[in-house]
Amino acid sequence: MDKAVSGLVLKAIDYKENDKLLTILTLDMGKILVVARGVKKSTSKLKAYSQSFCFGQFELSQGKGGWVLVGVNPVDNFFELLADFDKYKQACAVLEICDKICVENQSYPKLLLEALKIIKQINYSAINPKLLLCKFMFNVLNYEGFGIDAKHCSCCRSPFMNEVYLSVSTGELLCHACKTEDCEMLDGGVFSALKIISSVEDEKLSTVKLPTSVVERMFVFLYRNLSNKFEIRLGSVEL
Repeated sequence: MDKAVSGLVLKAIDYKENDKLLTILTLDMGKILVVARGVKKSTSKLKAYSQSFCFGQFELSQGKGGWVLVGVNPVDNFFELLADFDKYKQACAVLEICDKICVENQSYPKLLLEALKIIKQINYSAINPKLLLCKFMFNVLNYEGFGIDAKHCSCCRSPFMNEVYLSVSTGELLCHACKTEDCEMLDGGVFSALKIISSVEDEKLSTVKLPTSVVERMFVFLYRNLSNKFEIRLGSVEL
């Protein structure tokens, strides 16, 4: 063993006849690719840990073509997600976002910890999983320097009073005086929901009670923002 890293498997794809290629977001090394040899065989001891959502300590060896999986000390596999398709979809979206935002070998400790926190809540809590995904997307935009200020106009910094406008091109929220030609009025329910999730810690999301229709519209708003900033197209959830 050359190295042991803590990480979360974002993606596992078939590779050669009996191998898999794992994309792992690690705490110290960022996103890395790891070959898991022979794990498609029924006798492989690493078969159960060479799947998306596996979180633990991965023992790696440096091979000629890159990292090779030697062993795993698992912490959680989140198997319960498979029993609830809606939860599974939202949790898959978390993994997809991490995979598409992160660049290989660049560290993203905040993003990894946030992803784990949200996936745990999706898996183990009764909170609306779409609301949890919205909170994750909101936090990701903040971490990456595209935070949404639901209290002040992005242009003049004046507090919002009445109408709030969304710039389709930039995703910024603007007041009536600063709105541009590409702006559309933001849904009042979405605006209120954004203010709520911006002020509530992840651990207290169970106290947030929002209509399902508002959560769905807020998801569309946040998804558009992520798409504009990172050209993300999620295959696991629909608009």
